[in-house]
Amino acid sequence: MTTKTGYYGSDAKTNRFIDPKTNEAYFTLVNKKTGEVELYNEEFGADKRVGTLGENGKWEYNKNWWGGANGNDRAFAEKIQKDGTLKKQASKIVKKQLVDEGKTVAEANKETKDLINQNEGIFTGDPKLTKLDDAASIVNGKAGKAAQGTREAGFGAFVFPSTLRHKTVDGSGQDFLKFDMMKYEPKKMTKNFSMSKRSTDIDKRSIGSVILPIPGGIQDGQAVTWGGQTMSPLDMALANVALTTVGEGPGAGVSKAGDLAKDISKNFGANKDALAAVIAGMASGGQQLLTRTTGAIANPNMELLFGGPSLRTFSFQFLLAPRDKEEAMTVIQILRFFKQGMAPIRTKSRLFMKSPHTFKLSYRNSSGQPHKYLNKFKECALQSLGVDYAPNGQYSTYEDGVMTAYQMTMTYSELNPIYNDDYGKDTPLPQEIGF
Repeated sequence: MTTKTGYYGSDAKTNRFIDPKTNEAYFTLVNKKTGEVELYNEEFGADKRVGTLGENGKWEYNKNWWGGANGNDRAFAEKIQKDGTLKKQASKIVKKQLVDEGKTVAEANKETKDLINQNEGIFTGDPKLTKLDDAASIVNGKAGKAAQGTREAGFGAFVFPSTLRHKTVDGSGQDFLKFDMMKYEPKKMTKNFSMSKRSTDIDKRSIGSVILPIPGGIQDGQAVTWGGQTMSPLDMALANVALTTVGEGPGAGVSKAGDLAKDISKNFGANKDALAAVIAGMASGGQQLLTRTTGAIANPNMELLFGGPSLRTFSFQFLLAPRDKEEAMTVIQILRFFKQGMAPIRTKSRLFMKSPHTFKLSYRNSSGQPHKYLNKFKECALQSLGVDYAPNGQYSTYEDGVMTAYQMTMTYSELNPIYNDDYGKDTPLPQEIGF
């Protein structure tokens, strides 16, 4: 029996799968540490190694002249990689062997998924995903490993100007605006079809910070969507029937429709013919029937109804004019901080693109505490960043080439709407603005 130290799998009959074109049998071995997959052609005497699938998604074929991979072997290898058969087969043998070794089914499933996800190459092509968790597992696994040169932590902490938080002789200081860069944290779908909350632990998720003076013109605006909606008699009747059908089954829905017809006859008296004309006309797509015959229309029951929340947007403009070489380097690092932090993250394989880092903004008083009399922010995305390298209207540099001033304009949008409960239920009455 063909086995290999440090690998899951063998050439046992239960582990083989067939190429329908050539009717040849193949089997896989999976590296216990790396998740790399080796494909073998089951042959009489000595099994032939077709090749190894690396994390770059490319096959390293056996090129030995006396027993290398032929054209049929290569075509089959690439086919099963693309259609997901290779992943399925590799997962099957790993899980089976783990269970045979004494793992529970749940433990084997988890260990199999973690191992297979290490091999980025197995997801090249069009893997067949059966549920949302499969996609999340792939992207958050090795397949989501960031490309070389990506900065995911260690962005540094910068203050401009350097004297911003220095207190004067009388103990007073200056209020400021703090930007904490956060590693993006996606939400997860819960079992009841709602979304989980993101962690609000800034200290744990922060990967860098910038402190700047509070600029002029700061403001916030809040909006919700309201819109006019109508509900005609037919809409009411159909909604009633639909709710009954969903809750109690099709038979109950039919019965409900019959009851509605009886109610029209019993309760509307002289108006039953007019109401019947309305319902018949609207049901047949001819809502104008009543108007043509009587000059009237059915009451549309117009009402302004709530349509949903909106996301807040904030814009800031800062003039960064360094006064010495140290401040000049701080300004350059601050510009780089925001430019790189807002950029999307490519994976090593270039197969996926992940969300940029996000930001937590906070107005602070001279003591560094949250400012009670200015608005709070929810976690934000930096949607646009503009830099004017000649804000004074002409090109001007210091001796080392650094601009004498930079004007930075930023626009942020919050990731989540503001809800009533975000403000809390202060007792006694609130002493701060909140969001």
